[in-house]
Amino acid sequence: MDGKTDSVLITPVKSSKVKPEDTVPEMGDLSISDNINTSTPSKPSYGHPRSLSAAPKFSLSGSQQTDGYAEARSQVNYYLKDNIDGVQAIAKHSDQTTQQFVIKQAESIAEFIDELVQCVKPGLGNAELENELKATIAAQLKRRSPAGRYTEKTDTDMFNSAVRFLKWLCPGSDSTFSKTNEKHIYPCFVELINFVAELVVRPLLDQQPTSSDQKPKRLVRSYRKTDVKPDNAEGRRRIDMALKCDALNNNSSSDDDEYDEDSIQFSEERLKAKDGRNDERPNYSRIFAVVEVKPDTSAANIEKGLAQLVEYSKGVYWNQHNRRFIWGLVSGGSNVKACILGPNFLLASQFMDVTTAAGRLELIGFLVNWSFCELPKLGYDPTIRFNRVHKCFTIDMADSNESKPTQTTYYLRKIVVFAERVFGRHTRCFVVGRQPPSLEAKSDNSGDILIKDAWPEVSGLAEDDMRDESKLLKRVSNGLAGHSEFNGLYPKYISGGRMQIQNTRGESVDDTTRTILGETVWAQLGDLPLRAHMRIAMSGVGEPLKTIQSIPELI
Repeated sequence: MDGKTDSVLITPVKSSKVKPEDTVPEMGDLSISDNINTSTPSKPSYGHPRSLSAAPKFSLSGSQQTDGYAEARSQVNYYLKDNIDGVQAIAKHSDQTTQQFVIKQAESIAEFIDELVQCVKPGLGNAELENELKATIAAQLKRRSPAGRYTEKTDTDMFNSAVRFLKWLCPGSDSTFSKTNEKHIYPCFVELINFVAELVVRPLLDQQPTSSDQKPKRLVRSYRKTDVKPDNAEGRRRIDMALKCDALNNNSSSDDDEYDEDSIQFSEERLKAKDGRNDERPNYSRIFAVVEVKPDTSAANIEKGLAQLVEYSKGVYWNQHNRRFIWGLVSGGSNVKACILGPNFLLASQFMDVTTAAGRLELIGFLVNWSFCELPKLGYDPTIRFNRVHKCFTIDMADSNESKPTQTTYYLRKIVVFAERVFGRHTRCFVVGRQPPSLEAKSDNSGDILIKDAWPEVSGLAEDDMRDESKLLKRVSNGLAGHSEFNGLYPKYISGGRMQIQNTRGESVDDTTRTILGETVWAQLGDLPLRAHMRIAMSGVGEPLKTIQSIPELI
């Protein structure tokens, strides 16, 4: 960045701003309720590997789409904190030794790309440029390839990739390329991200990992199809770009392991891959982050990009019930902002200018962090996992009834409430059972427990929080324990409270918005209310309604 007016886009949010009205009820609209309570109820997808992402498709009319974008712009105006220092650092690995290794990897990749940029010289002919690029790529790859593993095919693939993204990184190098044309930027951005991912698994021979912590846990790549409507969306606008997390073939989890080492979505995608599905088209059940590209850094264009980021991230929350927060990128010409969206915040970093070595290093470091960091730092919930043995998803609950905290694992039967907005409590409700589902007798898997998962505002420490819903339900359950006449009339408390997550020192702490963002970022947010990840398990009330004979009977 050159320090000019580009850095001042949208002023930080002041507390005097009016909170945008929610246009959709927190617990779902009529179409969802109809889907759950019709006379022929939908069957739980307990045995299917995609059960956690089996959400109804978006189906919005043109006017609803317009209203959705208007709402998103209002939310950007209210929630945005712009030019925040340390946004990219949220994705750093918690272990300092590992993070130092990650930094070296990012620096070596940035140096490689800098060498390619330096090959682009004024007056250099196409043939000469091609020779220089190929020679540079070959030399770098040989430094990263064990004896006998180097192939010229890799040279060709990476050369083709570099030719595309260098148009973006080197302004004026190609007269047919316009950095103010979004569609010209798409393939360049895609190739840059995928080029970095390819090098993540090709460290320099003198910088090989010395422990399992220093190996990437995943590869963050871009879908190749751009300006496209995701597969499982109806009536939605096209997103510019989308990123995905790909599993590594050398993942330490074996076929005999009950759970995958990393994300539940990776197990799911391995199973999907056997179906021969096209993996180059974005799908909301798998999108890791949305990328919006604009022609320049004008306030109007960046605001539009942020609003689209908010609008399309709804689809991620709707389909991925293990998401705690969402990452995103917004590009204005050659300048990129890292964004993070949570229950009550939208934070954007300062610009990273890809035409400068410093800007490229910052962006590459951010991308590499995503490949190495712990799963919670990507925004996923590590307590909701895919069980490969029983082919269903599990949800972990801390049991606060014991003097020594214990954990109970429940098996997912059905999802009855979806998180349908980017900002708010993110309420989700799951029907679960204590035992794995029986694939031979699906009709018996009705589930007997309801889990509610949400991000409400809280007051300080858990023991001092008078608004804790689990405490209130526990008090009611204890008070009515001796009154059998009330059985079946109210939900009974089983366990619940604030969810725990590990901090940078490996200690278990409350999973809150402050824990997610870290102290450096949190200190810049003023009076932002604290929200905590709450989960409560309770008994169900009544029996599912199967059929009705008449409306009076229902009433």
